[in-house]
Amino acid sequence: MQSLLSRWKTGWHQLLLGMELTRNLAVRDVETRYKHSILGLYWAIINPLVTAGIFGFVFGVIFHESSKPIPYVVFMLTGITFWNFFANGIMSAVGSVSGNASLLAKIYFPRIVLPTAAVLARFIDFLFSLGVLIVFIILYDTPIHWSTLWIPALLILQVLFTLGIGYLVAALNVLYRDINQLMGLLLLVWMYFSPVMYPVTNLKPSLRSILLMNPIGSILQMERDVIFTGHLQYPQFAYSALAWTAFVFIAGIRVFRHIEPMFSEVM
Repeated sequence: MQSLLSRWKTGWHQLLLGMELTRNLAVRDVETRYKHSILGLYWAIINPLVTAGIFGFVFGVIFHESSKPIPYVVFMLTGITFWNFFANGIMSAVGSVSGNASLLAKIYFPRIVLPTAAVLARFIDFLFSLGVLIVFIILYDTPIHWSTLWIPALLILQVLFTLGIGYLVAALNVLYRDINQLMGLLLLVWMYFSPVMYPVTNLKPSLRSILLMNPIGSILQMERDVIFTGHLQYPQFAYSALAWTAFVFIAGIRVFRHIEPMFSEVM
């Protein structure tokens, strides 16, 4: 009994240390990223605005895409805001281990902290972008529903899905350094196969089902739904998103743990 209690205390202590280290590394990541930048964290606001402006012009003006009753600029900015957190989190996680070889050589700590901190650092950027989205919702007098309170739960789902992929690519990038370029290309394709810039309600049911079987696509759709419609338009895909998230998160951790012993040999 005493041995079990001792192990529990040790495990709890290590968990707290890991959480503190993750927080410190995430804050350091943000500070380092914007330290010598003139605009600093304002880039977290500028990037989604510029991206939404470009896509809004292409799809809203040239192709006359409609998202009624939601103003298209608000619709677009919502998709870009939540998508950017996912994409930026993964791209930050890719090099989180391979880019910290000197730190790994100095001290021991749970290596999984590195991709975790990288993703959480991008969550800080996301919060600034979310503030811009709120401003646009107010400016365009876009009604939102009480179900918006479900956004934190959906964000947890999105964070876990992003972390799962982040663990996977961070570990694989130690062995194969072209994972970084591969993920950049994959995310570009993935964005167009997700309802970031267009409403799935305008698509044929068969094509809509294919796109919403995509976990991040389904999560993005649910996030828009709870904010602007007050209900899930396609609740059947919520279960597949939940199942995919659990699978990817657990698989990402297992792959990371499997490759982790090779880090010191490769780097």
